[in-house]
Amino acid sequence: MPTAKQKSLKFRLFFLVFCLVVWSCLIVFQLVKLQIVKYREMTNRSRNQQERAFDISSRRGTIYDRKHRALAASVEVDSMFAVPSEIADKEKTAEILEDILHINGRQLLKNMKRAKSFCWVKRKLDPSEREKVQKLNLPGIYFQEENKRFYPKRKLAAQVLGYVGMDNNGLGGLEYFYDKRVRGAAGRGVLMADGKQRSFSRLEKPPTAGDDLILTVDEAIQYFVETELEAQVKKSDAKGGTAIVMNPKTGEILAMANYPYFNPNKYKEYPSAILKNHAIVSGYDPGSTFKIFTVATAIEEGLTTSEEEIDCENGAIQIGKNRIHDYKPFGLLSVRDVLAHSSNVGVVKLGFRIGGDRLEKQIRLFGFGGSTDIDLPGEARGLLRPASDWVPIDLGNVSIGQGITVTPLQLVTAVSVIANGGLLVKPRVVDKISVERVLVNPSKFKASNSRVLRKTTSKILKEMMSEVVEQGTGRKAKLRGFSSAGKTGTAQKVKNGRYSHKDYIANFVGFAPKDDPAISILVLIDEPRGQYYGGLVAAPVFKEIAEKTLSYLSIPPDRPQDEMESPNIRNEELVVKDNEEEKTSQSAEVFFDDWMWMDQSKLSKSAEPNSNSSSSSNHGGSEEIVVEGAKRVEVPSFLGKSLRAVLSEGSRAGFQIQALGSGTVFRQNPLPNEKVVPGSIVKVQLQRNKRDS
Repeated sequence: MPTAKQKSLKFRLFFLVFCLVVWSCLIVFQLVKLQIVKYREMTNRSRNQQERAFDISSRRGTIYDRKHRALAASVEVDSMFAVPSEIADKEKTAEILEDILHINGRQLLKNMKRAKSFCWVKRKLDPSEREKVQKLNLPGIYFQEENKRFYPKRKLAAQVLGYVGMDNNGLGGLEYFYDKRVRGAAGRGVLMADGKQRSFSRLEKPPTAGDDLILTVDEAIQYFVETELEAQVKKSDAKGGTAIVMNPKTGEILAMANYPYFNPNKYKEYPSAILKNHAIVSGYDPGSTFKIFTVATAIEEGLTTSEEEIDCENGAIQIGKNRIHDYKPFGLLSVRDVLAHSSNVGVVKLGFRIGGDRLEKQIRLFGFGGSTDIDLPGEARGLLRPASDWVPIDLGNVSIGQGITVTPLQLVTAVSVIANGGLLVKPRVVDKISVERVLVNPSKFKASNSRVLRKTTSKILKEMMSEVVEQGTGRKAKLRGFSSAGKTGTAQKVKNGRYSHKDYIANFVGFAPKDDPAISILVLIDEPRGQYYGGLVAAPVFKEIAEKTLSYLSIPPDRPQDEMESPNIRNEELVVKDNEEEKTSQSAEVFFDDWMWMDQSKLSKSAEPNSNSSSSSNHGGSEEIVVEGAKRVEVPSFLGKSLRAVLSEGSRAGFQIQALGSGTVFRQNPLPNEKVVPGSIVKVQLQRNKRDS
């Protein structure tokens, strides 16, 4: 039998084996737990101790103009980062970098104390900054290549292109709208440390470049527009301005400009108001320019013709408790002259003939009150209340362009309907997208255009609008070598919920050449000082832009280049005077938008404007065709004479007489004794004396 000593030894041996087995099992369990169960967690923890991952910005796609000239590109630059564990004196390092890089040293020091392995010092350095820091050979400071957005043309088309943030994300304009396509995919860099805590970086995943954009915008036309717009804004001491050039047949935006401009390379230095694209985000009362669409609706609906005579009620019409006036009394006017003379009464009568429901429906077809669906962010829809909410005065106001707000883009798009023969086209800024060097069309522009007007209606409107340029307040928009058509407008701005009596919007919208338009143009000058009428401030900008653009596009002239207005001082005075009443204002909920035919202040004092009224002149003195070496004859005075006497005397003198009204002549154009070419048109306006009536 085993002794007690043997039993004790056996027990001890068994216990030791048991402990070894348990210990081994625990080790195996822990190894399984660490190597299998918690493998990913422990691996990540190890990596976090030894390496730090960071994103590397991708190369954004290049944005080209329609002729493949780069407007926005990406360039390789260096960014600077720090490995705090390698920096012994963090305070001194932060102080040195603050002086060189002009950064917040306190914030950098805070970041370095909080992070052990990685923190950004400054992203996307200037070459001079990198050179200065590199010479110091500071421990723990490293560089990493990234891509930075660069705009080689600086301010050119800035509000259209937009701008890009530090993290390579689009923040405005096309950069924001097409950000997902243009940005590409970010790469991944890894900062690693060896056993001695020495750092080195490697590229784990290369960035993927974004798609390129080819725009409809033309760099040269954009330059024309920006140059002329800036010059006029400065000349008129205005708050700002907007101009758009559009192909009315395709909807392609050839230029879109806003002044003041900004440099997207340094967008942070500018206030947010300048960064906005006011061509699409800002609305305003269109005033006189909107009368085009009321008249177009009446003709389209078969409710009138261009030659039908409208009784303009001697210059005033009562709507409930409100009374809408013309600047001067008009009798019978043809619809053609209602638009040319910008008669409020005549247009309001057409508006009531159309009716609220039909008028609202038609102007919505023109695109007002809705989005044009342009490929730019932040587009405003304008304001157009449903006709069911209108009271009678609202119908009158909307007919003449009040109580409704539109964007500049909506207005030029709507006018393009008339220019192209009646089709509503979608405006667009991007023509094609280059995906891996394969050009594709944006899918959103494959929709067909909708018909708004018959071709015959648009043709009639073209002729009517051309008279504004040939003989009305738009004479300063008359082109050398090309025909054109358009409409001027001058509207009061709303300030603090009320119409201002000193701040105006001056605009002109039109197209050229008249019969086969290649371009539609809108020019808007915001709060001009001194002369603030659309025909004097905006129309000349239209002329300069149109002439340069048509020549650049190699559009053949459709009229003799010497067929221009005589540059005599008297004619200039008439143009100025014609526009003095071309404005739209509000008083006691009644909107006035009138026309002054010609300057007869020396001949008649009966037509002085009321101080509470405003006007929208659209028709002025006759146009004189200047022929080199032509003989001039004096115009006789027809003032105070009957129509029969005028016709007889004018015929003998070889003039063509155009008469308006009945009674005796109280105005004529050209003025008495003015020298003109034989066979010129002389316009006379007649009215009955009180004793005759």
